[in-house]
Formats: sequence, C-alpha cells, structure tokens
Amino acid sequence: MSVGIKVQPSFANRQEVFVSDSVDVTSDHAFSLMSYNVLADCHTHPSTYPYRNPDQLHINSRHKGLLEELRYSNCDVICLQEVGPGYYKDTLEPEMKKLGYEGIFVKRTFDKNDEGCATFYKTCKFVLQDNMTYLLGDIAAKILSERSEKENLSRYTNRCDVALVCLLKHVHSDRTIIICNTHLVWESALIWDVRLIQALGCIKALKEYQKSHPGSKAMILCGDFNTEPTEAAYDLVVRGEIGEDTKEKMRKEYDIKMEDIEILLKTLQDEHLVFRSAYKDVMGTEPRITNLDGEFCVCLDYIFYKTEGQCLQVTSVVDFLSEEEMRRNLPPSEVFPSDHLPLVAKFLIKK
Repeated sequence: MSVGIKVQPSFANRQEVFVSDSVDVTSDHAFSLMSYNVLADCHTHPSTYPYRNPDQLHINSRHKGLLEELRYSNCDVICLQEVGPGYYKDTLEPEMKKLGYEGIFVKRTFDKNDEGCATFYKTCKFVLQDNMTYLLGDIAAKILSERSEKENLSRYTNRCDVALVCLLKHVHSDRTIIICNTHLVWESALIWDVRLIQALGCIKALKEYQKSHPGSKAMILCGDFNTEPTEAAYDLVVRGEIGEDTKEKMRKEYDIKMEDIEILLKTLQDEHLVFRSAYKDVMGTEPRITNLDGEFCVCLDYIFYKTEGQCLQVTSVVDFLSEEEMRRNLPPSEVFPSDHLPLVAKFLIKK
C-alpha cells in the first residue's frame, strides 16, 4: 500500500493477511494484483439505489474515490470490470498512464449495457507480450455443439460476456503469466447454469491459450463471477466438477434435473484445469461480502490461480469489512465508490 495518499478509512483500515511469516514479500519476484468491479453508469439505476441521489451515482462523482483506492493499493496488475468505454478512454486510461500503467480494454459485444473489462499493468514490472479477447457466447456454442437438443442453446450462446486474456512478462524474473479478467452474466440467480457454462468457457479458453504459449506455467483467473461459493460455477473452477453438496443445493433451490447438467459437464472430462482461490488459501474461506447494494449482500468476486509445480505462490490478501461496517455508508457512496469491494492479492514468482 502506498503511504501519503489520502483514502477513506474504510479502505485504509483493511488489513493485509499473510499466508506465512516466513514468506519474503519484498522480493523482486513478488507482485500484487487487484480485481475490482467499479460499477458502470449503465447499471446505476435509481431504482436499484433509491437511497442515493442520482447525481452521486454517476462515474464522474465516484471517480475521485475510485482513483484514490487504485493509487493507494498501488497494485502491479489491476483487473477492472464494468468499465464504460468513454470513461476508460477519456478519464481512466490517461490517469493510469500518469501513474505508470498501460492498459487494455474490451467492451462486451452486441449489448445495450455500455461497459467492459480493463486490465492495467505497471510498465516497470511487466511487459505485455500478447492479449486476446474470448467471447463466452461463442465458446458456449462450441461446448454445446454436439447436444441433440438444439432449441434451448440460445440461452447459453446469445450472450455478450467476454474474457480478456493478457500474457504478461515479469521484468525481474523473466517469467510469463497468463491473466484472465472476466465478468460473468448476472440477470438472475436462476440462470446459474449459464454462469456454469461461462466458467467452463473461461477454463477452455485458458487451456487453449496456454497451448499456444507453452512457456507460461502460471495462470490467474479473476473478476466478477456473479457466483456464490455454494454454486456450481465456483465448484467447477476449484474442483473441476460439481460437488454432491452443490448438486443437492441446486435440486432444492431451483428444482433442477441434474442429469441435464451432467450432459453438459461431459465436455469437461479432458480439461484438467483446477484453480486455487487466493483468498481461501490465505484466510481459509472466501470473503463473506464483496458486493452490497441495499439488501443484496454476497460474495461474487474472486482471484483464482493455477500453476505448474510451485512457480507461483500466493503470499497475502487484503481482508474485508463486515456487513455492519458497509451498511453505515451503503454503497455506492463517498466512502464506497462502487457497490463491490476490490480484492487484492500478492504473489511470489518462484524459480
């Protein structure tokens, strides 16, 4: 964290939690990463935030607080979701360049919601070697192409959500890292199966990308997954399958025939990509809250990572606030410039 930069106490008081006292977090081979849904203007409907003046919801009113958080965190890689293209081009990118960052932006496709994902990296720490955008609807079409029932495929394929993949070369270690920044669909809790297929799409995209860059042994998958830790998409990422406990929850809550999902999951058999959660590895659990707007109070955001051998190790994360602390100044507000909280993790690249 940077010293001498003004930031709200609610942010400054979040403590860094270390996985071990013996880890050298000052090493030249260490780097930090943030994942943060910054709340695009197209989603700031007054009906969603009736406790806020509409003028306070606009990104121009929230930008100062957002930039303070980004500057204070001083992360080497910053993955943002819900970034408006105008905000990125006219405001955010110029400000981040002043701070020593370069960025890549990709907008969601054919969508009324004018926003997308942006990934920034410090040029003193990383060199961008390549980047690619994956359309999750197109990947879903490939995943489901062999299904006999074609009539309901548009539920999965007619989606505008994207995954932004960057190949970054770490200057000090000379190692490359694949970083995927994504934002899965929300719409409602009932389309959890769509998020499941989108999570599978991210995994397949990363596997495909790694095949074309075999020297990259470490991957980070982060963003707003619109998925709680008890849901199928989360299970898929961290287990490589849907656990029996999660299946039972799905049956009870959504009256779903899991046989239908099992058919979809057959495509996973050859993937063999299972990720670890940075927060769970350090704290033993995911954050209780990463998103709060009114009555909606859940964990939806994650930093996952995967490495061959031990070439990438998580060393610390920044902990979270309690629901009580957040409800004192309901987001978005002067205290909380977005309805999500930023996740921050530090990693060590090992030889």
